[in-house]
Amino acid sequence: MIGLVAIDGPGRPLADDLHARWPESSHVHWASRGNCSQPPDVLHFALHRYPAVVAFASLPDLVSLLTGGLVDLPRGTALLCVDPRRRWVIPVAGGEAAEELSLEVAAALGVTPVPTGAGPHSSNVPPVPSVPSVPPADAPVLRITDQDDPGDGDLLVLPRTLVVGIGATAGADRTEAMRLLTATLAETGLALDAVARLATVAGKADHPAVRWAAYCLGGVPVDEHPAQDLAGLPVPNPSARVGAAVGTASVAEAAALASAPGGRLVVAKRKSATATVAVARAAVPGRLALVDLGDDGTDRTGGPNGIHGPDRLPEGVLAELRRASAVVGTPEALAAVEAVEAATGALRPTTRRIAVDAAAATATDGSGTPVDPAGAAVRLATHGHGVALVTLGDDGAGLAVPPGPYEVHRVPAPAGPLGPPGPRTPPGQPAAPAPAHHPGDPA
Repeated sequence: MIGLVAIDGPGRPLADDLHARWPESSHVHWASRGNCSQPPDVLHFALHRYPAVVAFASLPDLVSLLTGGLVDLPRGTALLCVDPRRRWVIPVAGGEAAEELSLEVAAALGVTPVPTGAGPHSSNVPPVPSVPSVPPADAPVLRITDQDDPGDGDLLVLPRTLVVGIGATAGADRTEAMRLLTATLAETGLALDAVARLATVAGKADHPAVRWAAYCLGGVPVDEHPAQDLAGLPVPNPSARVGAAVGTASVAEAAALASAPGGRLVVAKRKSATATVAVARAAVPGRLALVDLGDDGTDRTGGPNGIHGPDRLPEGVLAELRRASAVVGTPEALAAVEAVEAATGALRPTTRRIAVDAAAATATDGSGTPVDPAGAAVRLATHGHGVALVTLGDDGAGLAVPPGPYEVHRVPAPAGPLGPPGPRTPPGQPAAPAPAHHPGDPA
């Protein structure tokens, strides 16, 4: 049985249409923001009842529901998103099963399937290229941003990265802070749906203005911070009068920063007669994977003339290459990655390949100083990117990277050359020892 969930009114005709085509194998659930059948509750119910769910909603609305903390997506459940304007169907989760179901939904409703590469296609279904060489003129653009006004035809994904700090006087009307916040976000071009949480000084979470703002934002959590903690945070607009009244010279700005560790203030304090708001953007940590392919220089293509196939690569290499948004290394290392990709399709079509030749100064930092591959990778990871720094053998044996706002993971080279597979270890014999852990490894 397949669950069909219509989020608000626009998706109902499509949900009913698909149910009419699959009456024996589907069940329709309608969600509405105006009654007790709230979208998060209905979607959560369907995801835990059916092995496959088709949600009729815009992609931003569906992503907001999944990331809002009220909907749990069970492992293995296939989830599809059908555009209410009858344009496309997108497999969101569920791997191969979701990909195959998206083709069936597309055929039934006459919409365009948008493959995501979540799983291999079955042998009887021809593969669909993830990125066409010449996209159609009306192809949707997938944009990940907390900015408003995405433009017609865009598939906007709103990451909940914004934290709103709120201050309110005892006499503030319950709608005052929300009116001020709405005007502030509209003026600065930030999306209301990108707000992840509210923050204020201790004792103010139950203020009617704060509670009303949290309700209007879909029930986002409210953080309270002790005044003495907020007083220690540097802010651009402190107020001595506020400090004398509540024990901290800043409520809105300091609270927003306190709930967005590592982030920065994107909208300074805005005031009305009885309320203040400020907006911070939470830091998005980067990821830096140190991937060592070994130093034997043999063919890594795994083809007829290859010495070894993908199964002879160090464990974890393919996983790190597939998750990276940028692959950095010397020209020789990038050539090895190309050979691996030719055999395995390891890299996503949108992954950037950045070859850095330190001797030829092919890359520089912001000041124009040449950087080596490690320096280029660190700069990308510092700005929130997922980076795979690829080395060949000794180049990565003792490589260390400075600490920063990113996670560091190391995929060591194999203990011996990546030559032809040798004889398997006989039963009962001890396995070869694992590669030694390098002293000082950050991971």
